[in-house]
Amino acid sequence: MPILLPLMIPCLLRVGLLSAGPAPLPPPSPRAPILQLPSPAPAKGAAELRLQEGEPVYAVPAGLELPLRIEGDLTAPPTDPGRTLLHLSLEAPVYDSRHRALLLPAGTRLVGLVHLLRGEYRFVAFQSLTLPDGRTLAAPDEGFRLGPGSRLTIQDGGRATLTVARPLRLEAFGRP
Repeated sequence: MPILLPLMIPCLLRVGLLSAGPAPLPPPSPRAPILQLPSPAPAKGAAELRLQEGEPVYAVPAGLELPLRIEGDLTAPPTDPGRTLLHLSLEAPVYDSRHRALLLPAGTRLVGLVHLLRGEYRFVAFQSLTLPDGRTLAAPDEGFRLGPGSRLTIQDGGRATLTVARPLRLEAFGRP
């Protein structure tokens, strides 16, 4: 019997390796969509953003950059890919120059319109801003842009930058 054991070990190893099967391949990484960003347009006159008339407004200079977080994945609706929406939220608040009035709170959600054109997602413009308390405002025309650069990878929880594209006049939404 001891003589047969050395002869049987290679056979047992082969049977063990064959019965285990190949190791499973890791799942393919999902490809995040790439969003094409428009080239920056020249700044126009100041735009206003307010909830009601009669309240004081504060100047926000063009060029101010704010950190954003991407909320959810970019998915085109099957019936109208031209109406794809991109949801982002401010990660930092915007204050006036003296830090006395809160202009846009952290958590403000921005909704942007994206078109799917010949297989590429193209950012069009921001449509609205929703404050954390649920109040919604129309986004000023060409008031904000995504950037920097000409492309943005869209992944849930990913980061982006919002740039004030032209001077804004914002109503205060609270005190710091």
